[in-house]
Amino acid sequence: MAKKSISQKRTERQQQENQALNRVFLVFLLGLAAECYLFFVYRGYVVGTVSAMLAWRNVLRYGAVIGLVLLIAGAALAVMSYKKGDRKKGAISCWAAGVGAFFAVSGWIMSTFYPAGVTVMCVLVPVVTVLGLVLFLYQRECFLTTLAMCGSFLAVWVCGDGANSLAWRIPIMIGAILGLVILAALALLVRKAQQDEGKLMGLRVLPVDCAYKVVYAGLAVCFVCVLAALVYAPAAYYILWALGIAVFVEMVYFTTKMM
Repeated sequence: MAKKSISQKRTERQQQENQALNRVFLVFLLGLAAECYLFFVYRGYVVGTVSAMLAWRNVLRYGAVIGLVLLIAGAALAVMSYKKGDRKKGAISCWAAGVGAFFAVSGWIMSTFYPAGVTVMCVLVPVVTVLGLVLFLYQRECFLTTLAMCGSFLAVWVCGDGANSLAWRIPIMIGAILGLVILAALALLVRKAQQDEGKLMGLRVLPVDCAYKVVYAGLAVCFVCVLAALVYAPAAYYILWALGIAVFVEMVYFTTKMM
């Protein structure tokens, strides 16, 4: 097999960079559209009239059902398309499934938890958008570590905010313990992938030159922070600052690694 010339390699790299930028731009636009949609929901559902609130409740419930159908159909079509080798159709199906997931999850949250669900979605959408940008701009291990830290940030905040709630204290503790189990499972999966040069069940999930020490350190920080917030909830405010500093240090490290 003939080796690729320098010009061919440069062209392929340019194409990959253009694809990544197009994905980033699309993620940004979808996040912006989602925030605009949530703004209209807030104006009509939370601070609007009673009739507007009832109308929006129906819209959210029907939207959740339609979104769930779109999610299932998009995911199924994506699997079939990738099996046939049609990557373009598979990518479109994945984006459609993502839009369906947004309407399904947001509709259920906002119609079930009123009015706090709208606030949660207004915070969740920018976070998911940033995670999407990290996924397409940075290394896979950076995305994994950032995802774990964002989830831990949420868990610590919930532990601190709901510590004095008699109604939500037990569910919050169960959720925090479940988060600890997930972090431990992630560490085990990363270890298994490391033993097989970044592969799980034959699929590459991490690059060959993955910074495993940084991933393990990030997961360990997340585990300790969630455990500390679970044991002593009043310290959650300071733990959030520690997690914020950890995210900043992590992003600086991976940004420097890309240069």
